[in-house]
Amino acid sequence: MIIISNALIPVLALILTGFLIQRTNFLAPAFWPSAEKLTYFLLMPATLIHSLAGKQIGALPWLKILLTVEGAILASALLVTLWWLPNRSRMDGPAFTSLFQGGVRFNTFVALALAENLFGSEGLFLAALGAGFMIMLINVLCVSVFSVAVNHGARIDLKRLGSDLLRNPLIIGCVIGVGLNASGLKLPVAIDGVLALGGKAAFPVGLMAVGAAYRAGNLALHWQPLMVSSCVQFLCKPLIAWWLATTLGLSGMAMGVAVLLFSVPTAPSAYILSRQMGGDHDSMASIITVQTCLSFVTLPLTIWLVT
Repeated sequence: MIIISNALIPVLALILTGFLIQRTNFLAPAFWPSAEKLTYFLLMPATLIHSLAGKQIGALPWLKILLTVEGAILASALLVTLWWLPNRSRMDGPAFTSLFQGGVRFNTFVALALAENLFGSEGLFLAALGAGFMIMLINVLCVSVFSVAVNHGARIDLKRLGSDLLRNPLIIGCVIGVGLNASGLKLPVAIDGVLALGGKAAFPVGLMAVGAAYRAGNLALHWQPLMVSSCVQFLCKPLIAWWLATTLGLSGMAMGVAVLLFSVPTAPSAYILSRQMGGDHDSMASIITVQTCLSFVTLPLTIWLVT
């Protein structure tokens, strides 16, 4: 339990900090939109490039890990979409984007912290490898959902969708990072240091923005996306990841890390994307906060099962 607390308490503390800053008017309300824009267009792409460009796959079972994590991501995306389609009259497109991100994204910080504490440096490396495989697909799926659900309803404008994907800073960061990795090129130490240092600010700024947007009354208003996304996040995804890992022959630490990646709460970056692309950011803030709290209960059980 101490390991889980050490990974999750900083997340909750930063959310609470943003909440208190907003309620006490310590900073002007105009600060938060600027902070969200800075995070979305600069800080998050920086951390994606830094994270993806330097991974060395070597002799690891990378193909099995790739198939496991990508398969679980696609399955979770399918689950939330299949639930929403017959319930569209009760949940509009912006609310669905919160449901989608709440059931598909994962908190990289918590996952990597737990992997290192449970499995050491080798577990951390495996978790970083799996996370790297997931980041590109998750961002493509989420941006696609925003482009379709927020802007076009049931009509899919492929030209607009392609434009949204090509201009999205998170996807651009992923493409640059993966391209550098695949080419074998290494970033100069100074540039990599700049990206690493700038990227470190993305997580705390994003979490404080979540706290600043949080409203206690929103829990009752957004109970449907909150409940469905949490069921997918904490029940369906770990089971799907376990089944895929077992079927593909992953075992031991590799299997444990794969399941762990799909047992953590959704990512704070989901709120930034929701704000920037016209989603229901109120419900997204509620989902992030509640899932982070719920994970104090769900993660001990998951870790007990996989270790």
